[in-house]
Amino acid sequence: MIAALFDLDGTLYTGHIWKTLTRHHWIHRKKLPFLLYFLATNLGPWPLVKAGLLDKKGYFIRWGENMAGMVGGFSRQEAQRLFQWIWDHDVAHSLYPEAMSTLRWHQEQGHQVVLVSGTFQELLEVIAQGLGIPYAVGTSLEVQGERYTGRIVPPFCFGSYKVQRTKEFLERAGLEVDFASSFAYADTIFDVPFLESVGNPVAVCPDEELLLYARRRGWSVLGAPRGY
Repeated sequence: MIAALFDLDGTLYTGHIWKTLTRHHWIHRKKLPFLLYFLATNLGPWPLVKAGLLDKKGYFIRWGENMAGMVGGFSRQEAQRLFQWIWDHDVAHSLYPEAMSTLRWHQEQGHQVVLVSGTFQELLEVIAQGLGIPYAVGTSLEVQGERYTGRIVPPFCFGSYKVQRTKEFLERAGLEVDFASSFAYADTIFDVPFLESVGNPVAVCPDEELLLYARRRGWSVLGAPRGY
């Protein structure tokens, strides 16, 4: 089986999930103290990261882990309404046309399309359903009883763990994928392990570091590079 593995933020989706979560909570007056704390503690260090004084990879991992706090205390039903709101009010209207055309081409070829992202698993499943994709691999959220704790179930689906979680998921689903013939689409330098896990990696609207890496490796580039 040939698979086509698609990242979400920056690849299929032009926006950022954290911004849409922030907008939802602000509009609906949800978890405002935590929201302000999240923005202060995560946006505050960004100038140091840009200056090379803090490790960028570690920064993004902490950011992704901390995002789980956005649904801390939510019941499954409340979270499901939130995730549907994100799809309906933002993601469904903010998709890259070129990436979506490519995704539909893969479906026409009979390839198995899988959505793979650091985004919450439950949210990713809502988005995958909206896109007509049967499988999604994301970051698991911890649940106690019927409520989310505000923590993830490690590891965060990022970097090399993105590859690990994808392969584990496909094995559990009973999907025998020919990775040498498969495709992967992503947008940042941290997705290199994910892209290198297949025979046909494609950099989509890549950041500067990934663009340079893709050019050195002779990879395909889809869409305008970020910042150009």
